[in-house]
Amino acid sequence: MQEIHNILCHEPSRMYSREEILNLLAPIKKDYEIERLLAELEVTSSLSGGKSNVYSVCRGGTVYYKWNDNDKTS
Repeated sequence: MQEIHNILCHEPSRMYSREEILNLLAPIKKDYEIERLLAELEVTSSLSGGKSNVYSVCRGGTVYYKWNDNDKTS
């Protein structure tokens, strides 16, 4: 999971597609492991009401992930 967080934190304003993350992590993890982690992130994101570190959204049949920088405290 840390590898995915590192990718998303590197450019917090950018949205990464599921396929991009799979390709970036392919040299160090098996696809099914990455898919499982991404599925966990989707569920966490949808159940957290915007309080998760990762934001996920489906657009045009593709799931995108982005680091959620809305956690700023006032």
